[in-house]
Amino acid sequence: MTFIKQNKYRILLSLIYLSGLLSIVLVFTHGISAWWLLSALLWNKVIELIGHSIGMHRYFTHKSFKTTALKEKIMGWTSLLLGTGSPIAYVRNHRRHHEVTDKERDVHSPHRHSKWYIALSLWEFRGIKYFMEQGGQAPRDWISNESIRFIHNYYYPTWTILTIITLMIDWKITLYLLYLPAFIYHMQLGILINWIGHNYGYRNFDTDDKSRNNNWVNWWLLGEGLHNNHHAEPWRYNWKITDKDAFDVSGWVVSKFFKV
Repeated sequence: MTFIKQNKYRILLSLIYLSGLLSIVLVFTHGISAWWLLSALLWNKVIELIGHSIGMHRYFTHKSFKTTALKEKIMGWTSLLLGTGSPIAYVRNHRRHHEVTDKERDVHSPHRHSKWYIALSLWEFRGIKYFMEQGGQAPRDWISNESIRFIHNYYYPTWTILTIITLMIDWKITLYLLYLPAFIYHMQLGILINWIGHNYGYRNFDTDDKSRNNNWVNWWLLGEGLHNNHHAEPWRYNWKITDKDAFDVSGWVVSKFFKV
């Protein structure tokens, strides 16, 4: 039990990676309908939009807009489906990333680590001791929030319950609507945001990092591709700043449905 407690995130992440790969293989080897793959991709877009781009990134980490308690809970619980840790864990790491972007203690900079290590998000498999050694502060603003603290405390039991319930209904739901969407998220996080977003594209601002804007990434990730704009002005919820920047879908959704 001690091993499981100390490695629970690694175990969850391993299940996400193995299940995600298995679900893709089964489509080509065991006649699983490609509609399951499409469903996984579409559901991935929903949870990435609400859980990551709007929730984890713009709201919980940077507090770029204000919202209601209900919408805050929607973002928090949706973010759980990404399999990237609770909002408290994510915020701690991401705020540290902005403090040391592309410098020695940046845990996912493609300029500090190998391409495949970053592109495949293998840095996420490092232990808690490693992340603590890179510095950063516990996000006391969210630790004091009862609802977000509840998600943090029951993060892994919730994943266990969701896995059991979906397996009881249909194992394809478990693979294609629970684990594969999370796997897609982790791959896109590594390849499109952390690797391409710090290597390829244009810059509107001369920031002290390697961040880039990439419009085709921006369209695919519904607003997350304007990375240089974001690193220059992280307090903005809409990252489209100049005419050459692509439309920020996430920013539009925030202004229409989440911001108060």
